[in-house]
Amino acid sequence: MLPRARTPREGAIAGGGEISRPAGTRETPVPALAHRKQKLPSLTGLRFIAAFMVVLSHIGTNLLPRVAPDQIFGIRLFHEFGAVGVSFFFILSGFVLTWVAREEDTRPQFWRRRFFKIYPNHLVTFVAACLLAVTANHALSGRDTIATLTLVHAWIPDQPLLFNLWSNTPTWSLACELLFYLSFPWLLTLLRKIKPARLWLWFAGTYAAIWAVPLAASLFLNSGGVHRGTGEPWHGVWFMTFFPPVRMLEFVLGIVTALIVVHGRWIRFPLPVALVLPVIPLVVKADVTDSIGFVTLTAVPLAFLVAAAAQADIAGGGKGLLRGRVMVFLGEISFALYLVHWLVVAYGWIGRTSPTWGAAPGTASSWPMVLTLAVVTIAVSLVLAWLLYVLVERPVMRRWSRPARARQGV
Repeated sequence: MLPRARTPREGAIAGGGEISRPAGTRETPVPALAHRKQKLPSLTGLRFIAAFMVVLSHIGTNLLPRVAPDQIFGIRLFHEFGAVGVSFFFILSGFVLTWVAREEDTRPQFWRRRFFKIYPNHLVTFVAACLLAVTANHALSGRDTIATLTLVHAWIPDQPLLFNLWSNTPTWSLACELLFYLSFPWLLTLLRKIKPARLWLWFAGTYAAIWAVPLAASLFLNSGGVHRGTGEPWHGVWFMTFFPPVRMLEFVLGIVTALIVVHGRWIRFPLPVALVLPVIPLVVKADVTDSIGFVTLTAVPLAFLVAAAAQADIAGGGKGLLRGRVMVFLGEISFALYLVHWLVVAYGWIGRTSPTWGAAPGTASSWPMVLTLAVVTIAVSLVLAWLLYVLVERPVMRRWSRPARARQGV
């Protein structure tokens, strides 16, 4: 039996709603948490910040070259925004799914909730992407269409497939999340067997494995040509960035972090410090080679941020920006925002019409123009995300995420 969420609203990229405290289980007793807050709204607020970083990444890397093509550091910094945002989602996903796990749940029930959480939104935006691609006279291949629709494209080391404009590029991360969700019931069972005194050792071991990934990627040498955006060997970039089993290390780090918090073994770490901590490696990473991967420097600071935010809510931190109503609402629509924004960037006013990543993002422009384009793109993306959440995500979850008898309270 898999621990079951108190509500169907759980997850990270595909998450939404406020996060409830877990009940005690045989494997993971939580008597120390019985008197603490049941919800973790700060994590919902942080989810929006991570999604917005991805939005800024795609806007910035397309607009900054139009006004300051020589600002390589700034362009790379925008690129790192996206990498850090996705890594945060992966870590948060492991943390939240562990936090809300309930003993009486079953694997089919868990997988049902996860499917109805991510796939309807993906299907709607996939159809929209195909229609927009046809309108823009982009060719749609059967292989690429099926691979993207079924969320297996991240397993295929094909650069045109993963960076094809019409395929709604950000969906590669959903292919990783699909593996996470399928594996989670067994991962949680295994990791719960770790003695609490050894959890920090497992935290360090998981991070060491993350550091080993670039070393393994270096074995690819110049295999598969070069990545158009960075000039690094493509197969190495694919292995470090897109290959789902590799990215699952961040998910496991989130699970271990959650178990540390659940067992009351988290260290005292102020949330304001945790909020600033990831900024340092983010800036450093924008100025160093991509050969060390996108997450080696930021994984631990991001895990600390997730745990510190959760601990602040558990301790009853009162009011705060992250747990305010606006941030919680934005966090609830963050998954929809993540899926719709690239279509606005590609087919909207920015006009990212090239079907291949690494091509010229557009002609020279002025600062007032690019700032206007950025604001309009963000505003339209937020409105479309809200509509997708209200018209698709929320009603589907209410109607289909649980069996009829469970919805009726039987």
